Parts: sequence; C-alpha cells; structure tokens
Amino acid sequence: MEEKTVKNVRTILLLASFIISGTNAQEICPIENLNVLGGDGQNIVYWDEPANPFLVTFMVAITTDSWPTEISWDLVNNGTGAVIASISPGDLTSAGELYTWEYDIEHGNYTFTIYDTFGDGNSGGFVLYIDGTAIYTFVPEAYTEYEVVFDTQGRWYGATSVSYLDPVPFEKGDEYDLSVLETLELSGPVKAGAGNFEIIRDVPIECGVFSRYTVHSGNGDVLGETTELEYAHTGLDNGTEYCYYVTVTYEGDNAVSVPSETLCATPEEWIAAAPSNLMSFPGDEEMLLIWQGPGGGGGGGTEGDKIENPFIVTGLPFSAEGTTEGFEDDYDEVCPYTNSGSADVVYMMTSSGATYDFTLCTNTAYDSKIYILDIDGIVLESDATTYGIACNDDACSTPSFTSPYVSDLPGITLPAGLYYVVVDGYGSNNGAYTLDISISTQQSEDPVVSQDQARTEYDFIGYNVYVDDALVNDEVVEFSSYTVTGIQNEVTYTFAVAAVYDGPVGGDNYESDTINVQDASLYLFGDISGVIDDPNGTPLDSVVMTASGASDTTDADGAYTLWNLNVGTHIVQASRSGFYINTAEVSVLAQAAPTLQNITLSPDMPSPVALLAEPGDEKVFLSWRSPGSVAFYDIAYYDDVFEGQIGCGAGGCAFGVRFTPANYPATLQGFVLSMQGDAGSTGASVDVYLDPAGAAAGPAGDPITVVASADLSSPDGAFVQYSFDVSDQGIEVSSGDIYIIVNDGGGFLGIADDLEPISPEYFDRNWVTTGYGWNTIADEYYGLAGDFGILASFLGAPGQAAYAVAASGEVVDAPELDYGRLSNYSQDTFTQGSDTDSDYILSDLYVPRPVPSLIRNGTRDDSLEVYNVYQVADDATTTLVSTTTDTVDTIIVSENYNNYCYHVKAQWNTGDPSTGGYGVLESRPSNTACAIPYAVGDANFDSETTIADVLALVDFILEETAPSDAAFNNCDINRDDALNIADVVMIVDIIAGTSTGRVSGSGSMAFVDLSAQYQSSELLVNLDYDGALKGFQFDLSYDPELVTIGAPGLGFVQDNVMITYSKLSDGLIKVIVVDIEGETVQSNQQDLVRIPYSFNGDILDISGISISDIFVSGPKGKIADVASRTVSANVKLVPGVFALHQNYPNPFNPKTEIRFDLPEASIVEVAIYNLMGQKVKTLTNKEITPGYHVLQWDGTNDRGSMVSTGMYFYTLHTNKYHSMRKMLFLK
Repeated sequence: MEEKTVKNVRTILLLASFIISGTNAQEICPIENLNVLGGDGQNIVYWDEPANPFLVTFMVAITTDSWPTEISWDLVNNGTGAVIASISPGDLTSAGELYTWEYDIEHGNYTFTIYDTFGDGNSGGFVLYIDGTAIYTFVPEAYTEYEVVFDTQGRWYGATSVSYLDPVPFEKGDEYDLSVLETLELSGPVKAGAGNFEIIRDVPIECGVFSRYTVHSGNGDVLGETTELEYAHTGLDNGTEYCYYVTVTYEGDNAVSVPSETLCATPEEWIAAAPSNLMSFPGDEEMLLIWQGPGGGGGGGTEGDKIENPFIVTGLPFSAEGTTEGFEDDYDEVCPYTNSGSADVVYMMTSSGATYDFTLCTNTAYDSKIYILDIDGIVLESDATTYGIACNDDACSTPSFTSPYVSDLPGITLPAGLYYVVVDGYGSNNGAYTLDISISTQQSEDPVVSQDQARTEYDFIGYNVYVDDALVNDEVVEFSSYTVTGIQNEVTYTFAVAAVYDGPVGGDNYESDTINVQDASLYLFGDISGVIDDPNGTPLDSVVMTASGASDTTDADGAYTLWNLNVGTHIVQASRSGFYINTAEVSVLAQAAPTLQNITLSPDMPSPVALLAEPGDEKVFLSWRSPGSVAFYDIAYYDDVFEGQIGCGAGGCAFGVRFTPANYPATLQGFVLSMQGDAGSTGASVDVYLDPAGAAAGPAGDPITVVASADLSSPDGAFVQYSFDVSDQGIEVSSGDIYIIVNDGGGFLGIADDLEPISPEYFDRNWVTTGYGWNTIADEYYGLAGDFGILASFLGAPGQAAYAVAASGEVVDAPELDYGRLSNYSQDTFTQGSDTDSDYILSDLYVPRPVPSLIRNGTRDDSLEVYNVYQVADDATTTLVSTTTDTVDTIIVSENYNNYCYHVKAQWNTGDPSTGGYGVLESRPSNTACAIPYAVGDANFDSETTIADVLALVDFILEETAPSDAAFNNCDINRDDALNIADVVMIVDIIAGTSTGRVSGSGSMAFVDLSAQYQSSELLVNLDYDGALKGFQFDLSYDPELVTIGAPGLGFVQDNVMITYSKLSDGLIKVIVVDIEGETVQSNQQDLVRIPYSFNGDILDISGISISDIFVSGPKGKIADVASRTVSANVKLVPGVFALHQNYPNPFNPKTEIRFDLPEASIVEVAIYNLMGQKVKTLTNKEITPGYHVLQWDGTNDRGSMVSTGMYFYTLHTNKYHSMRKMLFLK
C-alpha cells in the first residue's frame, strides 16, 4: 500500500506571551501527578513526566476503500466551535491508499467526524493519534457519519455512528446532487465505543533538555536521583509516616524546576491477595479454568445467589433457563425504581474486550430487569440505556411468553475483565427466565497502550497458571479464565492459579498463594483413519480425504487421518485424479482410538450419459449416449463448510451465482440450494439469466423463471438443501455464463454462505440486489462477502471448471451484521413455512457427481465390452435386467402404471492385473431415468382400450370431468398437449383395428357455415370437407338471457355416428360428432348438425350466436385447416303475417317511426307520397330478413329538403304484400 502524507499542515496556536518570552518559561517544567504508595517496609514514589502546557500533536490516518471520493472529515474545537481542519467529498481520489494529516492543537475537547455520502462507511478504516499514541482505531461498519469526541487533558474518548435508515436512491458511482442526501432520514447516534488512553512520551523539548529527577524527603533531604518515573524508598519502619516531593533538573545551567506538591504515605505489612473460586470445565485434551480475582469473595452459600458464589458463563453464545424462586433478594439497582423485593440470580462472565447482547426475551414469564456489575460489584456505567442497565418494560418487541414486561440489553461494550450479570425483577415478582448472552461485535484488537508505561510496585498484574506445579503460561494472564491445552485425556491433573503483583524495580514480581482444583479432560471429539487402495489392493498416494472441514492427503502407504471431528455421522470423501470419487458414511465416537474406515478407489472409467426412458405398453424404451461424448457434472464455488447465512433482514432481495460451464454447449439440468439458520422464505422463486458474452457484469436481459414459487425455509434452523430438476426446460448455454438467481419472496432467505477462507477469485461470482440494481456481495458489503450455497448441474463436455464438493452447514458464532437491507440474521420473528416443499428437500447431504473424465488411461488398453442395464428400486437397490452392446434397449415390464427406474453402466475390460490392468470394471452409473408404462388411449387405467375410454375422453373434452395428469397423458394420442376430436378418432381407430391411412383422400381444408332457420327455429351447421371425415367438434356461444339452446342432433341419420354435447358455462356449449366404429362421417349433404333454439326476447330484440374452436379430424387424427365462411348468425322473433302499422307519433314534427312485419325474407320498398300522388322519399328498397322492423322519416325529401306541412301517405310493397297508410306532418 502506498502512503500519501499531507505534510506541513500544522496549526500552531501559541499564546502571544509564550512567543515573546521564547522558551524560558518552559525550561523548568515541573513533574505532574505525584503519587506515594505505602509498601511493606518501603514507600513507592511515582509521578508523570513534565508536559508541554500548550500543545499536542494530533494525526489522522485514513486508508481509503474502493470509493475514496465519498469520504470527507472535519476536526472541531468544542470549546470555541472553530473548525481546525477539514476535507471535502472528492478531495481523496486514490483507492486503497493511506493518507495522513498532522496538526499541532491546544489541549482541550475536540470532535473528529468522518462522513461517507453513500452511507456504507469507509471499509479501509482510520486511526487517530495524539503525540504518536493511537487513541482510537475504527472497526469497519456501515455509517454516513462517524464521530469521535476526545479530551487531551482528561485523556478519554467516546465514539458514535449515524446511518441512513433506508438505502440511498442511487447506485455507487452515480453522479448526484449532495442536497439529495439532506432529505434522507437518519438513525439516532449509536454508541460505537468509549474509553481512556495514555500518552507516554519523552519530556518535551519545550521544557528544556532533560537531565534527571531528584526525590526529596519532606524536610528537604535528597533521597536519590533517577531518570525513571518511580523511586523506592526502602528500609523503612512499618507504621511510620514519611513525606516526599520531587524536582526536575535540566541541562545547561542545571536549572531546577519548582518542587512538586508534598505527599506522605505510611508503610504497612502487605500480603499478596489470592484469587478465589477456581472452577474447571473439561474439554478434549484441554481444560477451561475460570476463577474470581482477588477480593472476589470466598464462595459458599447457594450457587447463583450472590457474586461470591455465582453461576458461571462457560462460553458464548450462552443460554440458561432457570427460576428466581428460592433465591434471596440481594441486589436492588435503580431500574428505574428501587425498593424491589424480587429474588435475584447472579452469573459470572469474563470479557475479552467486545460488545455483547444480553436478553431475557426468549422465554421469561414475569416482570424482569437485568443489570451488569463490574468486579467490585458496582453497576456498569454505559450510555446504551438511560440508567446504564436494561429496565425498559417493553424492550422485547415480540414476546412469546405471558409477560410483555421483559428486559433486553443489546450492544453493551465490556472492556476485558470479569463481570457479573444479575437477573432481577420489579416489586416482588419472581418466576422462570431464560438468559441469553452473545457477542455482537468482537474487538479487532486491544486498545493501544505503550508497553513502556511504568508500573507501580504492588500493582496487580494478572495471574500465573500451573499444572502439576509447572508454570504453563509464557506471559502473565490478564483475564480470569485460561484454557490449558496439550493435556492427556482421562488423566487427573492438579490445576493451580496464583495472583501476580508488580515487584520492585529490577526484582521479581510478587505472587500470591495458589488456589487448586483437580480434574481430568474428556474425549469430546473423535478421529477417522484408514488406508486407501485400488482394486488390486495397492495403496494409493495423493488421495485427498475430507470430512466436515477436516482434510488429509495420503502418502505412498495410502494412510490418512482426519482429526478432531464432532461426535456423530460424517461423510468421508476420497478423491484422486483418474479415479472415481468415493464416499463413506462414518460414525465418529469420542474416544482415543480413531474409527477405522478403509476405502477402495476404482479407476474412473467413462460412463454412459443422457439416459432417457420412454413409456410403452408394458414396456420401457431406453436410450443413452456412449461414453466419451458428454457427461453430467456439478459446479459450485464454495468449499465443504458453510460458516454463515445471508439474506435481507425483512426480505425483498435476490441472491445469485454466475456459473461458467466446463465446455460449450452445456445444458442446465438442475440446481441445489443450501439454506440454514434463520431461513424463512416461504414464497421464494428462481430465475436464470443467460449472458452469452460472459461480461461478468451481473444479470441482465429477460429472466427465465424456472421455479415460480417454493418454500425454502429451514426446519428448526437446521442446514437443509433443496434440489430442483429443470432438465425438461431446455436451457442451453452456448457461450459465456448463466446466472442462477433466488428471489426471497419477502422473507429472510438465509442462503448458506461460505465465509472462510475469503476467496477473492470468486468475488465476481456472487451477486445481490436489494432493489437498486445488481452488485457483487463484496462490493455491496464486504463484511458479508462469501460464496453462496448454490450448485448448478450441467450436461455437456467436461473441461476445466470449479467442480463441486460435498458441503455441510456449521454456523459459527459471529456478530450480527447488517448494511442497508442486507444482513446475516433475520430481523423478523422466524417461523418456518407450514408447507415446506418436501418434494424438493433432500433427506441427506447432496453428494456432487464425481468430476467427469473422458481421458482413457494411456498405459492400459481399455475396451468397452457391453452395457449393463440395472433397474433401480425405491430403496436404491439395483437389479441387472439387461445386457446389450447397443445404446438403446427395450425392457419388458410386468404391468402398466408402475414407476420403473433404470441406470446403465459401461463394462470395460482394462486388462490383466499382472500387466497393470484391473480386469473387468464397470463404470459409474449413468443418470437414473424413470417411466410409467401405459396403454395408449386407456383413459380408465384398466390396461385395455375400449369404447369406455372413448366415452371417458369425450367427457374430458366436454369438461364433464377433469383428467388426471396420467389420464391426460394416456389420451393425448398425438402428443400435441391438448385433448380434442383428433385423439378421439385415433382411439376409435385403435379399438376398431382400422388403418385410417387406407381411406383415400385425407383432405386438407374444411369450410364451416353457421345459419339460422327462422321458420323451424333451428341453427344449421354445414361442413364442406373433401376428405374422409372422422370427427368434428366445435363450441357454440350465445346469450342465455335471450336464447335457449336445445340438444344438437345430426342433420340426417348415419349409422354408428355419435353426436354429444356439454354445457361448459352459461352461454357456451361444446359439440362433438364422431363415428365410433372407425368409419367416416358423411358431410357431403347440407345441414350436418341441427340445433334447435327458442328466442326469449322482445319483438325488436336481436341476439347473435357464433361458432368457434372448430376441429375437423381426418384419417389418423390429422387435423384439417378450417375456414369459417359464416361464423355467426342472428336470431329473433318472426311474425306470422305481413303488416304495416300506423306511424308514431302522428301528427309529428320533426320525425316519426314506421313499423312493419315480415314473416319471410322479401324485397321490400317503403316510400312516402304527397296528396298529389308524387313520391317524396324512398325510405328503403332492398331485401330484408324476416322479423319486426322499424324505419324513421325526418320530414325531408330525397333531395334532403324539408317538405311542407300537410297530409302524406306511406306504402309497403313486397312481392306478396302491399299496404298504404296516411300521416300528418306539422311545422
């Protein structure tokens, strides 16, 4: 990393008097902070070095991340409000660079604030220094403002962060107006850390050139001189008071500072206090020791009742169920009220310096409170809550128990040390509780403290730990817990702990008496070992052995050992180039002797691929592709253990992986999704995106939805895998990449995340969107960067690829992390879906297909002999059912309608073992293919095709009954994914045993007409077809309010021709005509189908009837092209006689209606005449259909001019009828 330093940016704020007087005022700087400690026969005098009374040097060191232009900062003097220094967004331009700035500032109180415009924080971090000492180191987290307040004289600091509540409305790298950010809602300040710092430095040159310190007795006698910050006055009488002051001498004129203040102390006898309450917790070849520090109490009494005898927090995360019933009321902190009579319970824990979450929210049934005491029994002060303790009555947002008044204490930072957690209650409430403690943020390093800081004799330093009187710790132990390792299980040792105190300068430290406990470690883990050989019994080297994160590689002897595995069942995998991957399920016991598991690896012989099974009638047709062409293989980018999970806290995100097949073309066969932890997505979906260019820029274009909806929740938070087969969807990758994307559907997805080790080479493989475009997870939030649990299966030619390994879930204890909507925990109460997709969930861990090999062994002359076909039973047992040299086979089965599954192995002759061969070997099995044999056209599953099946099929088409999937398959004879008259015709042919191909004239075009016959109230359907008509179907639509349809019938009688119909809905019927003997339907006469109707409307109503969805079937079920010449007909009431009615209104102005009735179609003329017999206007002169008709006259003549007022005549003329009436027109 290149360092970019901003030099000579010093703000020197010296008082004018100091500048005028030069350095004389500082040449005699006195010491600071004199202290005197009474010891045993001695007094220890110690002090701080002289200090520059005016200035300190402040330095900022920032390492930029990938987006440096988002960073800005400022430094403000809180006393004056003056901005000491600042940089603006865009000032920093180099990614991954270290920038530093230095400023001389006056002593005082300051605020340093760093800003990030995008709100995701600067993941590169920053460090603040005072006089070269690091006072604050930033632990990366998301923020938009991060503030550190510090005081150079009080030597303390406090840090808070502010974040956007919602993601910013633009993408990283976009140009935007900074004023947009002012409208975004911010969180309140969240505590990020607090503490003190020490500044250890030489005497500043402003005080002069330092020479020495002189220690004086109270009467002025010189006791000694030193350049250290401590002096031991020895040989004193205990019980007598002695007094001291100190001066500083500087070189030059031996200028001496003014004396310090005078302090006194009385030496007393001192005995090193010992720790107490040593407890041991056995592990596997290790022992965890926990104790209380000096003064921590001597134990005794009821366990858990007081801090003198507490329950012990043995590890994190920690969960304990208990009750306060039966305990005493020993503690009563303000929370917010005192005078509580509730019993309380105490737990002791040690902190390594981290931020913790304490909660009673899991299952606590009374009005509780919780608080934390330090080693002295004093309530820990924290600004995380109002009182430094949890006491808000409704802290638990979704309590699942009887009392809502339960306490929750998240985000409490505990410096390294020992603490007590007290479970208490309000009033006199007692009851059952569940206490949960977890780490929310682990400090990346301890606060920086100079190792040169002076200690004072008798100061407590820490502890020494002994095993059978032998010291085991190299450095003094700082905390009140220690894990002894490297001990032998089931052997009793004496463990001892002593408190260590600072000894005299140049002398050994003091040590207290020891406290002791005897205990023996236990076998908690087990090992697996064995030998890997080939079929000839020869040990194999270079075999990689893995199981649940443990691994080993065999040497020439073929031996391996997998160490320290959890008790239980493990999948052991053995892999070696040129050999099949083999796995074994091994039960591991907690014992000294490893579990023995030998494995034989066979040479990886090319196997058949792409097995297909097609059903027949009591037979299954199998076909496959020969070895050496293509293979099935699995690709994934994770290793064998998932350490975490990832999702959106409350849903609304998508996660995906970019896959590159081993070769092209490759067909996607399926995928496996791994979930764990809080996974609760019950309505997830899966899309794929093709990227032919392989741009690696994220999903783009139109998605292909391969899973519309699935419940991917994790039962009981366990690791679970879902497998989906999409081989029938024909998704081919001809070049570039394919993305498999899982949309969470609104719940926390909880997809397994491989976090360790970090794999930067796969950063551009794992993609995420929160609704604002796609980004790699590493760029979106580095803290959650990992390899997602998505595996893809392909069929294609093998090559170089990231072939998958078997993986399991093992969520490690980790802080809850979130950024925007992304998180590694569910922010909603987790509930598993009520209908988990058991069809897709795997009962065992998915074992990926072995890495395919198409390369024959170059030292053997392998020859393919035959293919062995095996039937695979439901319990995975196999039976050899056929042997063939072809790549197709027909298997005869005992009966239809059972599921039959098969796989095929290639049988190779590899040569005699004496010449390096392995004899006759079988390859790995092909994929398993299944089929359910059936009788074609057998709708009722009786294995026979009869007229009953024809009638059942007709019912399916008429929607009288709904076919099952199997029945649909049986009846869809022509495989067009539809049931219609063509399938009926073909089933009839099967029954009749006729070959419709023998009928001449298959025909290719049919013409259909629909007409209405008013006199008989019938609809006529006419079919003009020049081929052999086997069947005919159509839909008839009408208005049921105006028309009632009767039962359709044939226009003329035909033997063995069936006509049937069904009402599909109000106003819609379906009609089928078919010859049930396999002969032809005669259609060369008119009126093939006659349908009676009755009209229910008024005399002027007209209703339309239409024909649609017409199918005309010729021989062999061939569907003819249909042209509907007349697809609709109008029906209405028809009068019995001709009539011309009186106009209305009459007289009239400006228009009138003229009604007339026609019992039959006629050429009709309606005309207007004046009194002189002259024709004024012809209203109509054309053929008109039967019915009741109305015409209007508007008082104009044929030229469009208005006629004069008077009497007029109107006439009706047809070839059978003539009538005239008069009317009066008024203006």
